[in-house]
Amino acid sequence: MRDKSHMEQVDRWALYVKTHPRSDWIKQIKPFIDSQIIMANRFYKRLAKIPQGLEKIRRLKEG
Repeated sequence: MRDKSHMEQVDRWALYVKTHPRSDWIKQIKPFIDSQIIMANRFYKRLAKIPQGLEKIRRLKEG
């Protein structure tokens, strides 16, 4: 388990999301989510170039 301060931050964020309109907090979280998708796509492109990379991608996506 993470430390107490991490859980306190999670609780503060949850409260913020519950008490503010989606249009407010989506502006804060959207850049983070977009960057995660970009990084994942870059990873898959690099992985596809190595030997057996496409097979590894298939296994990753199967679960």
